Amino acid sequence: MAPVRVTEDYYAILDIPHTASLEVITRNYRRLARILHPDKDPGNPGATASFQSLVSAYETISDPDKRRAYDTQWVHIRNSQRTQQEAKKRQAEAAETELRKVAKEKANRQEEGKQRQNRLRHLELLKTTYDGEIFEVNRVVVRLVADLKRIQDQDDEELRKKSEANSWWAFFTSPIYGKPEETEQQRQEQETERLQRLARKSIKENDLSQRRAKLQNLQGALQDVTSKITAEKREEEKEARIQAAERQERLRKEQETKRRVEEEQRRERQARWEEFQAKQWQEQVARAAKEAREAQEARNAQEKARAAQVAEAARKAKYARNDRFQPPTSSHSHHRTPTAKESTCRHDRYWRKLDGRHLCNTCHIVQKRFAFQCPGCSKIACASCRQALKSKGRRDSYDHDFQYSYYDYD
Repeated sequence: MAPVRVTEDYYAILDIPHTASLEVITRNYRRLARILHPDKDPGNPGATASFQSLVSAYETISDPDKRRAYDTQWVHIRNSQRTQQEAKKRQAEAAETELRKVAKEKANRQEEGKQRQNRLRHLELLKTTYDGEIFEVNRVVVRLVADLKRIQDQDDEELRKKSEANSWWAFFTSPIYGKPEETEQQRQEQETERLQRLARKSIKENDLSQRRAKLQNLQGALQDVTSKITAEKREEEKEARIQAAERQERLRKEQETKRRVEEEQRRERQARWEEFQAKQWQEQVARAAKEAREAQEARNAQEKARAAQVAEAARKAKYARNDRFQPPTSSHSHHRTPTAKESTCRHDRYWRKLDGRHLCNTCHIVQKRFAFQCPGCSKIACASCRQALKSKGRRDSYDHDFQYSYYDYD
């Protein structure tokens, strides 16, 4: 498996210089471990990742071989870290500039909103004033119209009476009922009253025309104020929609930034976890390889020991065979008295099977399941040694018969 690529500055994590000794590394690691341990800050979700990074840094820097391997890529890691820090700094400056710009625009917008509210209050006050004046002018106009109507009714009534007095009916009925005579004083009073009504009518008509002109001007001003209020309210609604859209956009950007930061943190945690898993896997592989190598060495040692035992047993058997079958003397006797070794067991009979743990008397290896026992000499052996002993017994028997036949017919 390829080595895990490290992307963190372990010297910066341990807060040590590049030339720090092992004593300084250990002291800083212990100090930071007491501070960054997850139990010290259980509410921080990144405490475990920080502590794992600290442990990885200590395991790498405290080991001379791992430190040399890490130093080969430390310069690249440091430069990458600096580049990332500079990029983050530029992003922070751009974000701060954007925040200042947004704050300035917000202040300008708030100032414009205040001015708009002041204008609206002034326009509402003007509208209220115009409404009051229009109401008063309308009331005066209605009263003047009523007065003019009453004067006109009086004039009409006077004209009706004159027309009745000068009508044919009055002319024909005057001899019967008599014609009323008017005095000079009555005529003068009637004339004075007519002239007064005429003057009042003229004054009221002039006043009515002025009031109507004023009413028309007030209505025009009120309409203008109303249109301005409508425009201001429309502008306020537009600004409110713009602010709502900006808030939505800002909220979307904040959510996007939060999601991106969480995604980066998740990727970092995933990378750290994968790095940790890879290290654990490498350690397991190395430990398994070491155990396999040790087991192989142990098996090789056992094989060598067994081969040495087999060789020693073969050597002893060879020496025993040579001692048992010495050639006859020069007298060529046909009936030699056999020695004690020649009468030993040849292991060629049926061996009884023994269940359980037993020690082989030939290879000296413990048999866990079963072994075999020779019925002639009660010797216990494993399956391989039993076969070797039985083959050896048959071979020795054949050699013994052949030797005596050779000397018998020599």
